[in-house]
Amino acid sequence: MVSTATAEAPQSGKGLSPAAEPAVNHIEAHGLNKTFGSFKALEDIDFAIRNQEFVSVLGPSGCGKSTLLRIVAGLIPYESGSATIKGEMVRAPRPDVGVVFQTNNMLPWLTVRRNVELGARIRNMPADARDAAVDKILDVLSLTKFADAHPHQLSGGMRQRASIGQALVLDPQILLMDEPFGALDALTRDKLNVELLRIWQESRKTVMLITHSIAEAVFLSDRVLVMADRPGKIVEEVTIDLPRPRNAATTRAMPKFGEYVAYLGKVMGVAS
Repeated sequence: MVSTATAEAPQSGKGLSPAAEPAVNHIEAHGLNKTFGSFKALEDIDFAIRNQEFVSVLGPSGCGKSTLLRIVAGLIPYESGSATIKGEMVRAPRPDVGVVFQTNNMLPWLTVRRNVELGARIRNMPADARDAAVDKILDVLSLTKFADAHPHQLSGGMRQRASIGQALVLDPQILLMDEPFGALDALTRDKLNVELLRIWQESRKTVMLITHSIAEAVFLSDRVLVMADRPGKIVEEVTIDLPRPRNAATTRAMPKFGEYVAYLGKVMGVAS
């Protein structure tokens, strides 16, 4: 990978290693290319995400981040190269992969409970197991009191939490998130980052998060992949060597947190 930055990334420190790094790669891409007509959206994409790792893909709008996620999710095809999930070629959506988009896909005529359990119903999960799974997810997401509410009765943050619940109800091993908090105000976004981190620290799912927020990527991730555009390509990979479990107040106050934010800002050309 080629770096576009002149600054050096913060150095790793002893005793501050990120999450455990099992040898198994859950997500891999090699020489991946994608075009839309004459427009080349992705060029020679190479990366791997290990089992239980939290990796953010960071880049400006239009650099192909969402296209990359949709390829990994099996939602759109690609021209050349390869994309694999747990060693198997990606050809279609998989039940062990959950996807959360920026715009929630809740059905307005269904309650929160009915929306969250929708995927389990489609997959014909037995009723007892389905009810238990939904109860657990609603509790984890602090939505139990709103189980019988309809989407229009919820705040934006609560609707997005319910959307995450839709992806989690089948207990996928891999969670793909396409700027899930991008449409929310800064305060709500920060609160949901803390909630997402708590869920990940308890479940240790493999997470690929698409974002254009540098601070969000540093706070949540084990590694950050930085993309440039025209065509979209990965130009930098940064390991975030901050201790876990992370806390919004203490982690963001660490000098090293600020160093990572500043470095990634230079890589992306948004800081001098």
